[in-house]
Amino acid sequence: MDFRRVEGIFFIVFLFLNMFLFYIYQEGREPQDYISTGSISENLEERLKAEHIEVPSNLSKVKKEGYYLSAEEDDLATDAREKLTDQSWQVNNHQLTSQMMIQSDVVIKKTNAIESLDNFIRNSSNILYGIDYVLNEEETIPLKNYIYNQTYEGIPFYDETAQLSVIVSQDKFENNHISSYKQTHISRIEPLREIQSVISERDAIISLYTNNRIQSGDTIKWIHLGYTRIFSVRGKDVYIPAWFVSVESSKNVTQTERVNAFTNAVISSSVSEVINK
Repeated sequence: MDFRRVEGIFFIVFLFLNMFLFYIYQEGREPQDYISTGSISENLEERLKAEHIEVPSNLSKVKKEGYYLSAEEDDLATDAREKLTDQSWQVNNHQLTSQMMIQSDVVIKKTNAIESLDNFIRNSSNILYGIDYVLNEEETIPLKNYIYNQTYEGIPFYDETAQLSVIVSQDKFENNHISSYKQTHISRIEPLREIQSVISERDAIISLYTNNRIQSGDTIKWIHLGYTRIFSVRGKDVYIPAWFVSVESSKNVTQTERVNAFTNAVISSSVSEVINK
């Protein structure tokens, strides 16, 4: 038996467990105003209206389900050498950046842009693992930059580790073609715990409101549930479901807030990394 390998596996499991406990502890210490949550929940819509805070539609009270997930970032270079054609590409920090060397015959028109892009992306000589991505309509800029994300059981990864960004530009005849793209990809996606219930999007708005992340005169442009990375350890990333809320201030400044969909805590910290020497 390879005792060093077994020792390494136990060490990784131990690290994951400790990181989970530390993360949960830190989330519990986040300043949350739970005292008035009950009363706010009862008349949230009235409060938002009184403070001229606009929401896109009726806030859902449906509680969905999600996982703690682990995954590994793919290097992409090996597959790129074997499969990609007519491109000049490079890989840095797990991100593949590519420039099309030959102008694609595919003309991207406004009337059928998504269909044309889908056909292009799903060709493995154009894009690696193209079938793994779905369009992110909220962050896409039509006829300029199309954003795609990987998903797990229908929930997207709104994270820089699992994203495809396709750039469209015009030629001298003012026809739109795919000119370049940037790509990251994760694999070996595995649940670390059993599936759990998550808070509703309405609960997420209450959390942002009680923590003063939504101010008078703000506009909530969209709300989506997605996975976000919380820490990395020995080449593995850990993700949790979070509510992503795009908030535009009265000064036309837009930022995306994140709410932990398990604990209802506002996520303000960056990704932490455990380095083993």
